[in-house]
Amino acid sequence: MAISFIEQSICPLCREKNLSLEEMYSFPSFVQNVKDPLYIFSDSSVHYKCLYKHDYGKEALQFAEFYFVRTKIENRKCVIDNKLIAHYDDYLFIDLLTSDANEELFTFNFTTMNKRNISKWMDRSRFIKVAKEFRAN
Repeated sequence: MAISFIEQSICPLCREKNLSLEEMYSFPSFVQNVKDPLYIFSDSSVHYKCLYKHDYGKEALQFAEFYFVRTKIENRKCVIDNKLIAHYDDYLFIDLLTSDANEELFTFNFTTMNKRNISKWMDRSRFIKVAKEFRAN
């Protein structure tokens, strides 16, 4: 979650200071891909007025809310065995890789798995192939 200081932190969209908690939305660090158009929102505190005016504001908000739901303890189920991941050390979570639904990598957004099951992951080879292709572009 973005750490913000009233009258010190700056909205990345308008470059003005955040003056109150009531006027801003704090995004989690949910986008790791610096080339994605939603990256500007990741781990940032944004004025609501700026968020709603921005071309990607609504989409960023939807992905952030989805991130919050997927990372709740009760939703940390492994995609491989569908079991709840009880130990935090076993928890592996893939953030938003791309917001472009036309990209093949999009299907791997917000993937949750138990590290102990990685060798059993049927999509592992496909993920590695698609991620390498995506990174090369």
